[in-house]
Amino acid sequence: MPAKFLARFLNTFLNTFLAMLLAACGGESAAPLASATRTAPASVTALTPPSAPVDAEALAARLYLAYLGRPAEPAGLAYHANAIRQAGLPDAPAALLERYRSDSQARRVLENLVASAEARTLAPDDAAALVSAYRQLFNRDPDPDGAAYWNTLLASSVITRAELPLVLLGSAHPLDLALFERKVAVAQAFTAALATPVQLAAYQGSAAGTAVREVLAGVDANTDLQATQRLVEAALARLATVPVFSQVEAIVQNRCLACHSIAPTMPGFASAPRGIRFDSADQIRADARRIYVNVVQTEFMPYGNRTAMTAAERALVRTWFEAELQ
Repeated sequence: MPAKFLARFLNTFLNTFLAMLLAACGGESAAPLASATRTAPASVTALTPPSAPVDAEALAARLYLAYLGRPAEPAGLAYHANAIRQAGLPDAPAALLERYRSDSQARRVLENLVASAEARTLAPDDAAALVSAYRQLFNRDPDPDGAAYWNTLLASSVITRAELPLVLLGSAHPLDLALFERKVAVAQAFTAALATPVQLAAYQGSAAGTAVREVLAGVDANTDLQATQRLVEAALARLATVPVFSQVEAIVQNRCLACHSIAPTMPGFASAPRGIRFDSADQIRADARRIYVNVVQTEFMPYGNRTAMTAAERALVRTWFEAELQ
């Protein structure tokens, strides 16, 4: 059946009966299908009153959880909070969904997260995106009826992967919403606890993100203030166990690949300077001494520090080289 016809069929016949069916089967409540004009689902409800002033940092923390499943790093939180303020984004899911659909500035804010390499690695296809969204928002998998419902909407392009977390939040059961708010509290506390240069430098790369996501998976209905503190401490402890090389690899990717890659993104560089590339772990290890000399001893690189490498990141490169390679 063509996707357009399927979407029209679903819009006409399923809005009323699917919610009843899911309730009868113990499934989660579902938002009505978006209309052909792509108006926000009627059942999407606000997390805060529309007139309440928007806490840009809190909204940024929510978006990090929704799209990446982890707390924001302080610099990322500040960047996205500023973008949220500049775009004047609302924090109610329905209003944010409507702005995403009608405003290019709002789309850029969300797509910086949903289209990132990290998000694509976490969820390479729509089915994985649905499972990831449930786990990131509610620490559980969708039930079979709910999964079939949302996968149909994704497959027929009634909703997109960028819209999915907003629609899920707007149609969520109050218990799921309460758990999500507990995750937000833990995530914000973790970001605030990243106080030392070493911690800030260590919270980079897939290994660090995975370690903290695993701790956040322990948030449940009984997570109170004391439990939040224990989870934050556990996340910081896990972060300290992330292998040093994985942290260095993330630093090199963030600070060096703009020039030293097969496809440089730094203006003025058509190819990697002197053919030096760090696209792979093997290339980084093979050029370890050169990296150490230029990043740590002379601090000549990154050139002009145009990618803003921090002193803590240079210290981690030193630790890696001196502990593992000297």
